[in-house]
Amino acid sequence: MRIGSATFCRNDLETELKSIRKIGFEFAEIDLGLPIEPNEELRTKIKSCNTIVPILVGHLPQIDFKRDEIERCKKFIEILSETGCRTFVIHLFSRNLSTKENLNLKINSLRELAICAKNGNSILALENTEEDVLKLTEVFSKLNEIDFCLDIGHANLFARENRSFGFIGKFYKILRHVHIHDNNGGDSEDCDAHLQLGRGNISFEPIISELKDTGYSGNFTLEIHSKNQADKKRSIDLLRKLLNLQNKN
Repeated sequence: MRIGSATFCRNDLETELKSIRKIGFEFAEIDLGLPIEPNEELRTKIKSCNTIVPILVGHLPQIDFKRDEIERCKKFIEILSETGCRTFVIHLFSRNLSTKENLNLKINSLRELAICAKNGNSILALENTEEDVLKLTEVFSKLNEIDFCLDIGHANLFARENRSFGFIGKFYKILRHVHIHDNNGGDSEDCDAHLQLGRGNISFEPIISELKDTGYSGNFTLEIHSKNQADKKRSIDLLRKLLNLQNKN
């Protein structure tokens, strides 16, 4: 069980990884949104930066499930799998393509990406965003090639019943990764504040206890949007305490 930090590839990646290593993070989850392109330059950069902090998780860009977007995601998976990345996270939600009317299209596209990940000895994990447990249950019932990424912050916003506990209880057998950040509740993207742990209204101790009870032993990515390094340090220290992990510093 390791704790990593969300990292934006569009920034100076080497400087950012040195910063999160200094704070005490053990890996990076790299955001692959625009303007990053899956090319040889990215491959070289990732290989070089892996010597600073290993990049173990790739967060695929939010897509509208068009063919060119799927192919772009497959290239990201191929490149990062070669450099040691073993988990790829993706959203079902897209701003321009309703899930209700296009569920089968999305499921077929996710299956294609999951197979691509498997071919590279990695996995694809679907993250909860605006979907509730019932919607994701429908998805996973039709898509057994994909795993689950619990986002605790998103569950506090959009999951009306039981929040994180509902997702954990239903999907713990396929839970492979966890995103953790704080907020003050709400029901829109505007409320998705990605605060340091303890700054919002989420009670993390019972959630972590529930994860432990299910036997979860995977990794956690802290998705803290604050540029203040002290905020990240306080968050990782709190999470280590909740997980009963020894401080690496």
